[in-house]
Amino acid sequence: MRNLFSFFIILVSFLAFFFFVKPQYMETKQIEAKEKEYGEVLMNARKLQEVRDDLLKKRKSFSKADLSRLEKLIPESADNVKLVMELQNIASKYGLSIQSASSEKDDGLTKKKGRNRKVNFDIQTKDYGTITLSFTITGPYQSFLSFLKDVEDNIRITDVKDLTISPVDNGSGYQYDISLETYWVKDNI
Repeated sequence: MRNLFSFFIILVSFLAFFFFVKPQYMETKQIEAKEKEYGEVLMNARKLQEVRDDLLKKRKSFSKADLSRLEKLIPESADNVKLVMELQNIASKYGLSIQSASSEKDDGLTKKKGRNRKVNFDIQTKDYGTITLSFTITGPYQSFLSFLKDVEDNIRITDVKDLTISPVDNGSGYQYDISLETYWVKDNI
């Protein structure tokens, strides 16, 4: 009887180990692994906060005039209306006016199988979007050259992608069909 009782206690001990202790032990190991993972995430968050604080300190060291020039150089948003108004102001100095304008914005969304797919960008590829602005100007050639010179000297980065010059029927100058490309910074945070 005593042997049977000992055997029963050993059997209960093994069953308790396999059905209670072992699952609790495995759950504890999983919690420890998550704790380690959360610790790493917290450490990375602290490093990111330090980097952010460092960058904010550097940004505060710039003068407001320099920040304004940087914003004009490569704006933080694609503002087509502001760009057209800026070009119209330059053109009006030389008696020219933008007659028709259209724009196309490339912000990193590409078509794939009929739906948009977000492309991840990094510093080595493309952390900026492009705006292609196409418009028509009519006027004398010298005025147009002055307009192009001002666009070139403008602080905002602009590339002339396409230019077509054709004479106007009434002989008062030329029609200039221009396609410009300008850039804006994406907020990838």
